[in-house]
Amino acid sequence: MPVSALLRLYPGAWRTRYGGEMEALLEERRPDRRERLDLIRGALDAWLHPPTPSLAPVLAALIGGGLWTVVATAVLVQPAPPDWPGYLAEIVPLAVIAAVCLLVAATACSLRAGEAKGRSIGLATGLVIVGHLAWIAMLGATILGVVGGPALAAAQTLAMVGTITVGLILVRARDEPIGYLLIAAPVAMLVPWTVTWLAFGAAWTAIGIVMWLDRAARTGSSRMTA
Repeated sequence: MPVSALLRLYPGAWRTRYGGEMEALLEERRPDRRERLDLIRGALDAWLHPPTPSLAPVLAALIGGGLWTVVATAVLVQPAPPDWPGYLAEIVPLAVIAAVCLLVAATACSLRAGEAKGRSIGLATGLVIVGHLAWIAMLGATILGVVGGPALAAAQTLAMVGTITVGLILVRARDEPIGYLLIAAPVAMLVPWTVTWLAFGAAWTAIGIVMWLDRAARTGSSRMTA
């Protein structure tokens, strides 16, 4: 991918401020594959963590957690539990929307560690994205009747493992409230018992609340220093 195309991944405000200088630097010293991946990750970070904190990750966590709580409740009130992985046909579209929201929220959480953990957080971010995209794809295929439970369960597990990895990294980086919640949520989801899905939804809702409080604190601090 050309350097100019990589820079177009960044928000317009970022390109206006830094684009010319960054393009000149990258044209002078052509980035290698790892540096190109860092640029792509930086673009994600710029979108999800602008100078004025975005509400998108907060809303994604709250909506994703809320929808998953609805999904879990809908399954629990059934007279007979469905087969593993426990989805009912009528609630799979809600599960797709929840998974898309959690992709955004989990990616935002993975970027909280910044450059502190170097390659490890980059790999964890990639695993989160690939895992959630696979989960979303398998949920969509489930709606179409193309795949069965085992394929969906495998994709779901991959997404959960990526999220746990991010949680462990954040705990080591002392971002403990969100880090511990990121570990607890997927662990609950991996337990083959629908009741624990309520814990998964609740944990993501709690993550959204913590992110909202953090955003409010950062916004208030920036106003005081302005």
